[in-house]
Order: sequence, then structure tokens, then C-alpha cells
Amino acid sequence: MDIGTYALSFARFFLSSQPEELHTTVKKHETGVDEQSGILLKTEQQELAVISLAMRAKMPKRGIVAGDLGFITVDNFPRADRATITYTATGEVETIEAGDSSKALHYEVERMTELIAQPQTNWAMELSVDVMHLMDKTRENWNLSYELE
Repeated sequence: MDIGTYALSFARFFLSSQPEELHTTVKKHETGVDEQSGILLKTEQQELAVISLAMRAKMPKRGIVAGDLGFITVDNFPRADRATITYTATGEVETIEAGDSSKALHYEVERMTELIAQPQTNWAMELSVDVMHLMDKTRENWNLSYELE
């Protein structure tokens, strides 16, 4: 579930609410860890997120958010510094750049420090808790547990 944390966090950030449905399948490595998996999430608002993960296969870390008017592509989403918006009606493409991917860990620590200092803006913590619940439910479906649990 190491890489799954990032993918589930990306998906949950763009969903309107915590998914009420979770469907998943896994191919386990001989050691018992998840080698490949697929996760399908569905919210009360009928939004869907489809997640495909692989440890050994070299897949791009790409997140795509699709809507009625276009889609957003984020390459290397765990450490992205740009997103591309494609407007489907016109085919126009817009790129948004922010930050420096080499400073990603610094940004994470900085943001976490801000959230701890100002707990009233706790939406990020709520999303993190949602992701933890999704990970627990996924592992439960896979019959995957850890020694110290």
C-alpha cells in the first residue's frame, strides 16, 4: 500500500465526498505484499475513480481528472509541479506550473506545520483520515494485515 497512499490521496482530493463503494482486486507477490492492484471508488454523487497500481511494472504516475468540459492531466502526481488542462469542446490545452518538484518534501512539511498551527482549517486532515479508511478497507478486502496489528 506504499504507492497506493499517493494514488488514493490524489483521487480523494478530487472527489466531492468519501466514497461509499470500494471494489478492488490484487495480485500478491510470493512474499504476500501487493504487487499489482486495481481499485474502483464511487461516491454518493456518482463520481468514479479508477486506480491501477503496480510495484514492478514501470507505469507512469499519472493522474487524470475528467469532467464534462475537459480533463486535467497531472504527470508524476506524487511530486508534480505542473498540470495540463484540455478543454474538449475546443481542443485548447493550458498548462499550469507551480513550485519545484525537487522541493516537494519541503512543501509537505511546511503545509503540515501550517495545519498543526491552525487546526480550524482541518480539511486536509479530514482527507487524510478518509484515505486511511480507504486503505484499511482495501487491505481488508485483500486479506492483507501486518504483524503488529
